[in-house]
Amino acid sequence: MEYKSLAISFRIELGFHAANNEGAGGTNVMESRRITVGDKEYDGISGEIIRHHILEQFVKLCQANKVSLHQRCHGLVPDRCREEVKQWMQNHNVERLFPEQHYSPLSREILNNCALCDAGGYLVALQQQQDKVEGTLKRDSCFEVGWLITEHPTIVNYTQHSAYDPDPEKHNLFVQNMRNGVYGGVLRIDLDRIGFNDWWWLEQNNQYAIGDAERAKRIRLLLQAIRHWLLSPSFAKQAGWLQHMSGLLEGSIVLSKDGPAPFYSPIKFELENGDPNKPIIRPNREYRDLLDKLKDACGKTLEVCRFDSPDEFKKRMVEIEEKFRALEKEDNKGDDNESSTSS
Repeated sequence: MEYKSLAISFRIELGFHAANNEGAGGTNVMESRRITVGDKEYDGISGEIIRHHILEQFVKLCQANKVSLHQRCHGLVPDRCREEVKQWMQNHNVERLFPEQHYSPLSREILNNCALCDAGGYLVALQQQQDKVEGTLKRDSCFEVGWLITEHPTIVNYTQHSAYDPDPEKHNLFVQNMRNGVYGGVLRIDLDRIGFNDWWWLEQNNQYAIGDAERAKRIRLLLQAIRHWLLSPSFAKQAGWLQHMSGLLEGSIVLSKDGPAPFYSPIKFELENGDPNKPIIRPNREYRDLLDKLKDACGKTLEVCRFDSPDEFKKRMVEIEEKFRALEKEDNKGDDNESSTSS
């Protein structure tokens, strides 16, 4: 599989939303998460919440496409594969996990049986007193998402509400904020880590726990999940506070055949009028030009495509997804030919 990594740098406008609120902090005012730079505050939406919702989409796509998931991972549980690790240890009469003996075969079985554990990673920590077995096993996520950060200081609108109570003297007032902004975002996927057993070297076995066709399918579904999220973002606090979308969605997609895909942010940090006491965040108007220049310098190892609207983004992503769909078909065709020859 020639592609090693994919990155997306993008700008998106979200209006009148309450995504990623911090909480009330003991007051009746629901505060948003903000980033302070110098004497200014910028709105921020955590990459963790974005990543969670992308994985929600990924699980749904896996279910629809009959891709393997552990039973509890259908529910996107935070302690994924914990029970499967315990069951594996019981089946193999293992009371304690040792890296040299257990990490590679156990990881191979987990990756083979669950696409969510493969793409999203996991951390299992077992204790003898609680679990009757002990040991730890970890896998890092195959994709990373940066915070969405506004390219301008925070714009906040406050609205006042009351929590209903039959007793009119118990109507509790609370204040909810809505924010507006143009956000810069970045994400990157390590395509070559999908299906990759990080511990293969401990037993000098195959590096990948699954075949190329299954790897290509999982990659395609993860790309599709990201496409779905960017075209219709989901966050926390949306039931009555769904964001208004203006249609602003632009950016660049980078496919790399040689290591991690590079990306440049649509926002940048600089000093206002060169004053070290006045740091600010501003739009980085050159982020796509910089990627185009880098592509020219790297030659055939990079593919860069721009998008200036939601429909262009969908078109570009579908084109990339089809590259991996073709790899699924090629590998399955090869398997069929081998079966025919052996028979």
